[in-house]
Amino acid sequence: MIFREIFRQFVLMERPVASNLDKVIGGFDLTLSQWKVIDFVEKSGACTLVAISRHFSTEKPSVTRMINCLEEKQLVEKLSGKDRREKRIQLTGLGREVYAACRHTLDEVELHLVRGIPDEEQRILLRSLIAIRDNMKNYIGPDE
Repeated sequence: MIFREIFRQFVLMERPVASNLDKVIGGFDLTLSQWKVIDFVEKSGACTLVAISRHFSTEKPSVTRMINCLEEKQLVEKLSGKDRREKRIQLTGLGREVYAACRHTLDEVELHLVRGIPDEEQRILLRSLIAIRDNMKNYIGPDE
């Protein structure tokens, strides 16, 4: 059954990919988790802590700690929202510069990883991964 091999490959790839990306991102004084948040905020524009925590399926206190760390590094800033309790997060000028430099370096790594895979196969893979992610969001486990 091919689906089993698909998930075996996910498991085999996850750690080496994360490890390699962590090495690259570490050169920018970031963790992979911090990078993912910066990437999300850059792509989404100013967003709330709730939006970030939902996107990554992470508890809000964990996201708050990460945002505070990124704010100390002057990579993000908190803006007041419509409601005083609602804080919107956006990249600072320095955050945009770090994003651009990090993105450029990651592009080189990621291009290397997909080398030899035709564009159409990459598109199919992307659609498949998105479908799997959507299925995971809708999955109710056996105990739930």
